[in-house]
Amino acid sequence: MGFFIWKDSFNTGIDEIDQQHRSFLETLNAYYNLISKDKKAIVNEELIGKLKTYVATHFKYEESMLQLISYKELEPHQKQHKYFESRILELEDAQVQQHAEKFNGVLSFLRDWFLNHILEEDRKYVSFVM
Repeated sequence: MGFFIWKDSFNTGIDEIDQQHRSFLETLNAYYNLISKDKKAIVNEELIGKLKTYVATHFKYEESMLQLISYKELEPHQKQHKYFESRILELEDAQVQQHAEKFNGVLSFLRDWFLNHILEEDRKYVSFVM
């Protein structure tokens, strides 16, 4: 069983955004499955790299889209993205230090934050984009 199960209710209706969100959650699930099988597998530069690439690519895409529509809540939205990016760096730090408990805590935070973000914050801009 995965760490996170995607539900259709998570869709924003913006295909590219929804595809990117699913991709991120698939990466979180891959990481969770890896460390569930082997606690020593916490060091996985490929998966950390995928998470960092996702964050850079998705946030840039989303923020550019919001800038194009002159979204009035862009700045607070960007601040949330920056905070999320800082937590990805904590995940990388926990990986380097082989600190499984901290790693699992950050992984859970990323999942929970992301779910809240797509269900609440991203929903705010959908009507402006569509």
